[in-house]
Amino acid sequence: MQQIINFLIKYRNLLLYLFLMVIALSFTIQSHDYHRNTAIHSTGYLTGNVLSTKTGIYDYFDLDDQNKKLSTENAMLRMKLLEISDTLLGEESTFLFTDNIPYKVFPARVMKNDFYKSDNFITIDIGSDQGIESDMGVICPTGIVGVVDRSSDQFSRVISILNSQISLNAQIKGTATIGSLKWDGNNPYTMSLEDVPRLAKVNKGDTIITGKQSTTFPPDILIGVIKDAELTENGSRYKINVELFNDMTNLDYVNVIKNRDKAALQVIDTLGTNE
Repeated sequence: MQQIINFLIKYRNLLLYLFLMVIALSFTIQSHDYHRNTAIHSTGYLTGNVLSTKTGIYDYFDLDDQNKKLSTENAMLRMKLLEISDTLLGEESTFLFTDNIPYKVFPARVMKNDFYKSDNFITIDIGSDQGIESDMGVICPTGIVGVVDRSSDQFSRVISILNSQISLNAQIKGTATIGSLKWDGNNPYTMSLEDVPRLAKVNKGDTIITGKQSTTFPPDILIGVIKDAELTENGSRYKINVELFNDMTNLDYVNVIKNRDKAALQVIDTLGTNE
């Protein structure tokens, strides 16, 4: 209490001046229309700036929630786009299987992404608690990303397409020509489509997509375009260099794809070998 009294005594002249100035301003504003309008305008401008700054701060701290909502919406849009591209996917707003929809989409975020080794892996922020299992495909808006390798409760490790140990079924768009998509461990922006028959029509600029024989990815997911091609194995097959649509060095939000019918399809594929 004594400190407050000492403060008032020490700054009594300044406080008296400020008090009298406030009273004078109040009388001036109340008695003159021009000053009153100017004061109202200035107050409104100041208040608007304060509220705008406040909103900006709230929006910044709300970005994570908004990004999660957008990621979920993008997953649903992905299913709609796949339906339009003549696959078995349909509109799925609850992420539940129905009789005619064999795929389920899980939005996720990349926590770690390697692309400078010969065998690269990616870590995403969802795991077995969210229904993630090994061998599920991972895609992003611009192409394929990899295949789930293993999962803990909350996280999963994904084998990147930039991994020399992975081989994926791919197809030249508009044809029935398929091949094996592989990475040679060098350029993160290109892959090779191998084992393509010599009689296949291969043109620079043709689009490469996921093949219909794949049980990991839905068909018709974009992969890249043919950069160039050369005949190998005594001229019997093509090795095609594919420039990826997807920038594997810059990943953020992805979608994990679960194929409900994968196990059943694999059983059918093995029936002939077991007879």
